[in-house]
Amino acid sequence: MKHHRQNKLRWLIFALLLLLTMGAGYFHYRQQIFEFFAAGTEWVLVTCGFQPEEEAERSESLQSDQLRKLFYAARMFNSPPPPEMSAEDARADEKYPGVGFGLVHTFSVKPVPMVIGGWLFSIPCTYFADARDCQKTGTGVARLKVSAAGFGAISKNDIAAFLAAASPQVAAITIAGLNGRPQQWWQQGAVAKGYQPYVPSGFTEGRGDLICTDPQAVNGVMAHCLLRFMHGEEVFVAVKFAFELRDDWAKLEQQAEALIASFQVRR
Repeated sequence: MKHHRQNKLRWLIFALLLLLTMGAGYFHYRQQIFEFFAAGTEWVLVTCGFQPEEEAERSESLQSDQLRKLFYAARMFNSPPPPEMSAEDARADEKYPGVGFGLVHTFSVKPVPMVIGGWLFSIPCTYFADARDCQKTGTGVARLKVSAAGFGAISKNDIAAFLAAASPQVAAITIAGLNGRPQQWWQQGAVAKGYQPYVPSGFTEGRGDLICTDPQAVNGVMAHCLLRFMHGEEVFVAVKFAFELRDDWAKLEQQAEALIASFQVRR
C-alpha cells in the first residue's frame, strides 16, 4: 500500500513537472506557435486590417495580438490558402496583394464537378466568381465571372476588371436547377424591384427575357441587365451584364449557351 502511494506521488510530481515545462515552453515559443498557425494566411491579415506594421521597433505583444487575430480571422474562411500557389496566382498576388489570389481568385483550370438540374457539369475553377466554391460539393448552383467580350475566364490582361465591384467588361453567370419551380418561372411573377422589362428588336418571346435597371434611377450601382433563359428543361441561367451591352443580348445569350454546353458532361 505504501509502495502504491509512493508511485502515485512520483507520477503526480512528474505530471506537474511536465505541465510546468510545457507551460514554460509555450511562453517562450508562443510567437513561433502563432506564426505556425498563421502561416500562409498573410492575405487574410491584409483583408481584415490586421497587417503588422513594418517598423522594427514594434513590440512582441503587438505581434502576438495581431497574429492571434489573424489566426481567428483565418478560421472564418471555408478553406485555408494553399501551401503553394501556382506561378500565375503568385504573379497576380504580387501585383495585387491582399485580394486573395490562390483562394478567392485563381487561374487554376482544375475541373470542378457539379450536378445542376440533374445534369453533370465540369467547370474549370478559374471561372468561378469565388474560387472557394471549388472546394464545395452539393451546392447545385454555379456562380461564374466571364469577360463580356468573349465569355472567357480571368486573364492576366483583365485582372483589374475582374477585381472591380462592377465593370462593363465583365459578365456574371448563374447556373441553377429549378428546384421545384416551373420552367420560365420568372415570367409568372412581378418584375424584380429596381428593374423594368426591356424588349429590344428581334427578342424572341418564350426563349427568355431581358430586364434592365433604369439608368435614371440607379443610385451608386452600375446600370445593368439580366438575361434569363432555360438551358434544356431543368437548368435555369441568368446572365448579368452592363446596360450599354443590352442590344447585344442575342450574341451574349449565344455565348453563354455555348459556354455552358461546353461544361456539360455528355453521357
